[in-house]
Amino acid sequence: MALWNQANWNSGSLWGPVSPPAPGSQPTNNKKHKHMKRQPYFPRLLGQRPEWYHNFALEILAVGPGLGFSTGELNPVVADALYLEYVTGPWLTAAREFGPVGTSMLKQLERGTGASALPTPVFAVPALPPASAPLPAVVAVTPGALDRLMAFVQAIKTKPGYTETIGLQLGIVGPEDTADNPLPTFTLELDHTGGATAVKIIFKKYGNPGVAVWGRRGGGAWELLGIDLSSPYLDARPLLAANTPEVREYRLQFFDGNAPTGDFTPVQSLSVAP
Repeated sequence: MALWNQANWNSGSLWGPVSPPAPGSQPTNNKKHKHMKRQPYFPRLLGQRPEWYHNFALEILAVGPGLGFSTGELNPVVADALYLEYVTGPWLTAAREFGPVGTSMLKQLERGTGASALPTPVFAVPALPPASAPLPAVVAVTPGALDRLMAFVQAIKTKPGYTETIGLQLGIVGPEDTADNPLPTFTLELDHTGGATAVKIIFKKYGNPGVAVWGRRGGGAWELLGIDLSSPYLDARPLLAANTPEVREYRLQFFDGNAPTGDFTPVQSLSVAP
């Protein structure tokens, strides 16, 4: 299934073809026009989405009327964007902070001591933000908000008055793609620092917060060895069997600040000896 943030929506193809010149009016040019390659405009990292939603809501109120959208068309999409901003921002932050509180309470209930009854902690839901001109108050919306928002982006790009400048203002045109790095890259080296042999994984994360390092050895299952925010990662695990060489396999994913994300890199392996 095609995704709404893939390059075909940013290519300009929805603007329509230009009428061809009359035969003989100019020399034939067989070169195809090259559109600037751009990155996806919608943030892949969850932590960057609240800012995108807020900017879109603010800017579409400014440019929407000039593109021909009515108030009745703009108000629902602004409501969708603002509620998505709230849920992926303040609400999600509070929910994640509450997780350790619940875990601590459960441990206390299972193994703790004391004579008083132990109440369950209450999750304090952040209040919905009030109106802040020109933006309205945030209200809950029906499911499918992101789908509706992306459909509206498509409608924006069909408007006769739409330009790339407006697209950049709204955040619906991605930045110029100077490098195509959908996966981390890495190399493996043996490291003998400290006396024991370890594997040094030297990686490039290409602007992402970090990488997730996965390993496998002895025909076992893949396991997450760790999250690393800066290169290199050092795998200093002891050998499965003392004094017996083993082959270790590795693969990496990007880490978006919350969880491993994206595809795995090709597997690389290295033999580790005592």
